[in-house]
Amino acid sequence: MEKQWRCTVCGYIHTGENPPEVCPVCGVDAALFEQVINSSAQTQNQPHRGVKTAEKPQIMGLNISNLNDLSPEEQIKQALYRISYGLYVITAQFNGKDNGQCANTCFQITSDPAQIAIGINKRNYTHELISQSGHFGVSILDQLGHEFARKFGYRSGREVNKFEGVYTHRGQTGVLLLDDVNSTLEAKVVGQLDAAGTHTLFLGEVVHAELLNEVEPMTYAYFRATK
Repeated sequence: MEKQWRCTVCGYIHTGENPPEVCPVCGVDAALFEQVINSSAQTQNQPHRGVKTAEKPQIMGLNISNLNDLSPEEQIKQALYRISYGLYVITAQFNGKDNGQCANTCFQITSDPAQIAIGINKRNYTHELISQSGHFGVSILDQLGHEFARKFGYRSGREVNKFEGVYTHRGQTGVLLLDDVNSTLEAKVVGQLDAAGTHTLFLGEVVHAELLNEVEPMTYAYFRATK
């Protein structure tokens, strides 16, 4: 039986040995896919709440004791799932056009000057707007931001206005930023790496930031566990 993989952002189901590099519906990376496990097997292997058990916990539907039976390529994928990172809405605007997308790649490079990097798929509308404008915004989702992760990862901004029904404000650089998030950053692109396969790695110098609430930031692990 072929494996099935579910996009944790939009719910798209992919059938194949591995998840797709990019979700054809919402455009997020393979890292945001999880393997669909038979519900009866999942129930059978799930330990009871509040009861001690000697069974190994499940990761992506696989028993830890069996991980060494996987191919080297699959072990790499399973190891990458364990890297901790957050979920963000990356926004950009150019010539009166706005867009935003859900992303999991945003990290600090230096503190003086304050610089961050983001990874954006070259086919995405957000990539186009960042390349044209030279600026981008980062809305750091909090643990109540599940709907933002879905809304900004569902369809292309070339076809729909993803900001409809969302409370936003304009940042100092002109990008739209989400109101109901942990915090926001605005950055000016100071460099980029195009030799990153399907993605461009944009290096940005942070020019402005806002602290909006005290709710813990959303991590991908938390999103998967509570989606």
